Amino acid sequence: MTHEEPGLFDLPAAAPATPVIEEPRISPEQIASIRGAFDIAGIADMAERQEVIQGCVIRSISNIRELYSREVRQVLARIEGWGRKSESTSGSAWDNREEDTWIDKL
Repeated sequence: MTHEEPGLFDLPAAAPATPVIEEPRISPEQIASIRGAFDIAGIADMAERQEVIQGCVIRSISNIRELYSREVRQVLARIEGWGRKSESTSGSAWDNREEDTWIDKL
């Protein structure tokens, strides 16, 4: 190895870091749809609303406006399923399934 050849640790300069793209925040229409879903589900308590939303995102949020637009579908699905968890069920998971299986269709 001569002095003109690159050495083991002679790495090229690092490429410039890509700029951080800020994700779009929730829109007023999406906020209205979430609030409407809460009303339909009968979830009026603010602590319970925050618990539902916090269960969908992995970061801490203190206000609905901190949500990203991509998280709205998850939140709406969680709100829709929130009331179902309190329903008393009897029988097995097979008995309580909501959709027909291929066996049911025979």
